[in-house]
Amino acid sequence: MMAAFKARHVANSLLQRGFKEARSDMSPMKIQKLMFYLNGWHLAMHGTRAIDISFEPWRFGPVVPLIYDDLKCFGSSSVNRYISEHDPVSGEMKPYVVNSACEAFYEVLDIVWEKYIGINAINLSAMTHEPGSPWDQAIKEGLSEIPEDKTQAYFEALARTPS
Repeated sequence: MMAAFKARHVANSLLQRGFKEARSDMSPMKIQKLMFYLNGWHLAMHGTRAIDISFEPWRFGPVVPLIYDDLKCFGSSSVNRYISEHDPVSGEMKPYVVNSACEAFYEVLDIVWEKYIGINAINLSAMTHEPGSPWDQAIKEGLSEIPEDKTQAYFEALARTPS
């Protein structure tokens, strides 16, 4: 079974794709929502989560608090740098992405990118609020985290729905 990837590595992998394509709309909110969709589709397609930290049901949709803290300095502007973390070997701050050899992860990232990148952050947020969504269920049940099983079931149902 695949292990989940560090949230910062997943965020940086999305940023890497955005930088490569010179996207100017990679705001913190958009990154959070793309991470949520990536995790959901990863659960549906591979039965494992993509991200090692649970999402919380915040007002504007699913959020990984660690990534929120890392990116809040950008406000609603586009993120223009990677998230760095302490390298235990060198002691320096370095940015990391998910290893390019992790084909299953990048297969899902490609699908999510094609499906959602053209949607702005506000609309992506609104989509996470749809009735019956994992966010909606967590809010209605007063949960502090969005349950993985609800996310997986929701995205498996989406996968079965003709688009």
